[in-house]
Amino acid sequence: MATNKILIVFIVFDIIFLLCAGLHLFIPLYTRMNIKNNTNVDNIASNLLLDHCPLTASMANSVIMFITFLLSVPAFFMRRNRSYLKLHATGIVICSILTFAIGVDIWFSTLQTRKNLAPIWNSQPPAIQTMLQEKFQCCGYSNPALFVKDNTCISAATAARLGPCITPFGVFANSFLDVVFTTFFGFVAVDMMLLLAALCLIRDRKEKERYRLIDEKRGFGPI
Repeated sequence: MATNKILIVFIVFDIIFLLCAGLHLFIPLYTRMNIKNNTNVDNIASNLLLDHCPLTASMANSVIMFITFLLSVPAFFMRRNRSYLKLHATGIVICSILTFAIGVDIWFSTLQTRKNLAPIWNSQPPAIQTMLQEKFQCCGYSNPALFVKDNTCISAATAARLGPCITPFGVFANSFLDVVFTTFFGFVAVDMMLLLAALCLIRDRKEKERYRLIDEKRGFGPI
């Protein structure tokens, strides 16, 4: 009964781990597709922020996670061979380290939000800056005199009244990136729970194998 419970817990967290791997791959692909084909006022800021996160590292991590999940499949059926489970546990450790590193990198970027947003803003074409100005109802990044003339910032007087985008964009970036790096830390928590379940399953099967060998030596035959 205990073995069945351990296996069920392992399977549940293994499936959640697979879903996390899918998110690691889906978010970068969806973000880049949006930036290329579906940029609008509503998603422009979040897409720009995500695009400057380590998306390539997240995609590489997803590949390792998928491989790690596949290693767990034969472990369901090969009860006496713990090699796949051990490889699976090793893969989980590697994935958790990579995920944690991505989360820390994003968290560290929030400590210097205004400094990091300036090159992002300056590298955007006027059409993108116009969307940002419309979204945050501001003009220019740090200097309202350096604005892109559009329906939001129709004149220098309007730009001076609305003020620069550095504050509203910065507040949005901090709030949004807080959610992003917290999500990655949540992925790490899933990794740790799966690792614990895998280690428990390895230990349980090791104990079962030891008792089986003892019974065979005593002449009871395999269980």
